Amino acid sequence: MFSPMENKKSESGSRKYSIPEEIMCDIFSRLPVDSLMRFKCLSKFYNSLVSDPSFIDIHQSHSIFRPHKIKILARSKDKNIFYTIEQQAEHKKPIVIEEFDGTICHNFHYVNGLFCLWSTKELPPSIYNPITGIAEYLPSPSFINDDLTHNYYSFGFEPNEKKFKILMSSDPQINGSRHWVLTLGSSESWREIKSAPCSLLQLTGGEICIKGVIYFVGIHNKRRCIVAFNIRMENFRIISLWDVFDFFMPRKFYHDLVEVEGKLAIIDRSRCNMGEMDLMVLQSCETEEWVKHIIIFSDALCSSLKTLDFFCSSTPDGEIVCIFDQRNLILFYDLKKKSWREIKITELADKLEIVGIYSQANNLLPCIYC
Repeated sequence: MFSPMENKKSESGSRKYSIPEEIMCDIFSRLPVDSLMRFKCLSKFYNSLVSDPSFIDIHQSHSIFRPHKIKILARSKDKNIFYTIEQQAEHKKPIVIEEFDGTICHNFHYVNGLFCLWSTKELPPSIYNPITGIAEYLPSPSFINDDLTHNYYSFGFEPNEKKFKILMSSDPQINGSRHWVLTLGSSESWREIKSAPCSLLQLTGGEICIKGVIYFVGIHNKRRCIVAFNIRMENFRIISLWDVFDFFMPRKFYHDLVEVEGKLAIIDRSRCNMGEMDLMVLQSCETEEWVKHIIIFSDALCSSLKTLDFFCSSTPDGEIVCIFDQRNLILFYDLKKKSWREIKITELADKLEIVGIYSQANNLLPCIYC
């Protein structure tokens, strides 16, 4: 523990020795977040230091060099409870299950250390910090009074201004396509934004935030597309998909949005029964250029792919993740080495299902909000 040294007495009397504040600040800025949260409870000085905005900036600059801690997110099949499972790298298996706040929710978004938990008919959504264990409800939209209203939420972080924002979109089948924004931690209420194209319809699920932009799947001019919402500017951009066939056809959507080396990418699972799937990486929003990569499954997996449903995600290290809930199986694919590694989640109870993975944030910024 780093704390002021005890008083030492000498023949000439008593003198107090302590570590200079600049040295303590440097030491603390290199500690993990969970350790710093414990130090906050020891004294007013530690609490003030850890909460200082300038210290948070220094700690964040050091955090980029810390290894990412990947955790698995599971949900109870019969209760509104989420769990996190920590994967211990040397054993390659989960060792801890922690209970989330029992908020009623069916959807989640994880961005830069915070969860947004919500359901389409439950108002309001909540923000949950897995480091502090605190969950806070967002203010209810005062302009929505209809109990039958369905709303969809997207959660994002703007790195330059260091702001979290929640985008709320109404169900276009009920109230038309309308959008509101709430800035986390501000005194503002929900603000309606008018920058969305009038013909834009939002599809639920699959949202991802990359470098201050929230991407989700939408429908524009009766065709499926990618919608990019700039968090700082609060405006929308329509990005065309790479194919020419009509994406509006009411068929199962076999696509997952992931991040690859800081770029938006889409995994097309429609050909997984053939032992492969396509990875389409968006090179530029301006040119709307997509580059295709083919991911090939091993022969041992091909038979399973024909009978089991799965979905895909990605890690901060650039690995593609395939999650098979029915078998509690997770596959990691290294794009550079073109190799697979497998993790079997044996500790999960029968009533739990894997719903995703996330990388625990190594910075203090989320702890300001809850």
